[in-house]
Amino acid sequence: MNLQKLLILTLVLMPIMMLGNSLQTSSDLGQQEKELAYKLVKKMVAKVGDYEKLQKKNDVVYTYNYITPEGKYDQSIEKYIFDGELSYGQYLTHQRTFNDLNGIIEQGYDGNEYWLKHNGRIIDDKDRLKRVAFNRPTNFYWFAMMQKLLDPGLSYEYLGESKLEGKWYDIVKVSFDSEDDQPKDIYQLYINRKTSMVDQFLFTVADFNVMEEPFLMKLQYEKIEDLYIPTIRKYKKSDWNAKVTDKPWIEVKWTNIRFDNNLKRENFKKEYKMNIMEGTSSASSLKSILDEKKANFEAKASNHKKKIYGEGIQAVANSGILESAINVGDIAPNFTLTNATGKKVTLKEELKKGPVVLAWYRGGWCPYCNLTLHALQEELPNFNANNASLIAISPELPDNTLTTVEKNNLKFEVLSDVGNAVANTYGIVFKLIDPVADSYNKAFNLVKFNGDDSNELPLAATYIIDENSRVIYAFLDADYRNRAEPSELTKALQELSK
Repeated sequence: MNLQKLLILTLVLMPIMMLGNSLQTSSDLGQQEKELAYKLVKKMVAKVGDYEKLQKKNDVVYTYNYITPEGKYDQSIEKYIFDGELSYGQYLTHQRTFNDLNGIIEQGYDGNEYWLKHNGRIIDDKDRLKRVAFNRPTNFYWFAMMQKLLDPGLSYEYLGESKLEGKWYDIVKVSFDSEDDQPKDIYQLYINRKTSMVDQFLFTVADFNVMEEPFLMKLQYEKIEDLYIPTIRKYKKSDWNAKVTDKPWIEVKWTNIRFDNNLKRENFKKEYKMNIMEGTSSASSLKSILDEKKANFEAKASNHKKKIYGEGIQAVANSGILESAINVGDIAPNFTLTNATGKKVTLKEELKKGPVVLAWYRGGWCPYCNLTLHALQEELPNFNANNASLIAISPELPDNTLTTVEKNNLKFEVLSDVGNAVANTYGIVFKLIDPVADSYNKAFNLVKFNGDDSNELPLAATYIIDENSRVIYAFLDADYRNRAEPSELTKALQELSK
């Protein structure tokens, strides 16, 4: 080969060789960035606790609270088994989820089938079941998300660094491999360099075609046993630079998280009647639920409403009613009242069968009352096991009492005490202060519910009365948001039967 040909060949091959080296360098750099992204996620998971740690705890029970900017509120008791990702949710309040259905909503996934129940009845509506098929895995995934970021089939990409609010973050994009070319969710994690934890992340919702405009979610963690759980979350629309809109946040809070509750796989079948207390600490269950309701009120109510309601509670406490009401050791006044279907019920006749748990509630309009009635319904088998019956009383008109029974799927006597006639004999009636009465009547028309304009209500009192008409247990509190714990009532009945 002569010198001229060799020179031409060199000039032709040199750019090709340089391009090859450039491509190799770019490929190496891309691979290094993927490895860095994966290492950052792996380090984060090690910090919060990996999925192996989660699985060793077998299951979890917790309270899920969801509040929209419009004030719509969902509260559910969530129960999961980690092996197989079995999921159950019992919605005590559902102003956002199936808000056209009154009463208790249950959703489940048993490992094979998604199902839905309304007041204990199975619903086969396909559209509703599609929503369940989204809700169940989504709620499970949010709880176990940090651990599941190491699942197979994920891709990792390092996007660089950013300084936000004085803190340095490594930004990692996590995407899901798609076998059917359908869009999959994308997560853009902001991993705090100091703590190695995700303080915030951007995410899409492929199931609802939310791919172009992500949401930004901010997290606060709580250490539960040996895991860091992001128990407080808030999110809203954003752009891919984590610049959020000026609209309010959607707020999510998880409370009362308890692991290893001995839940069984059969508990998640739709045929199984899940007890709200099952897998929970029953001694604190109702109190915890009511405390969550109170916390939501404190967070969302206006200062004026909080002020007048507080003054109303204090007025009851100052009235002397707690000291003068029927109490332990007193003889319970007899009464005859009608139930939701018009049947007359007499206390002395019920006492011939055994002790009676007598619980007053303010009305079906009161969310604390509905939560309490539901908890009492769940505890009813334990009352019956101790030969006791349960009677609830309110000043509502009979038609409204019937609505309360149907809405809460109650299986015990619920009586209408119009004008608080019986409640007065127990000394538990008080008059609302004017600002609270005005607020109630504007919100839901208390006068119409009760059929009179006295603006009087009973304490949320609970008694246990023995077969001799003697009061052996009394719960009296000026604050209507506090109620007798159902499990404590069972304990008192057990003591009585010894």
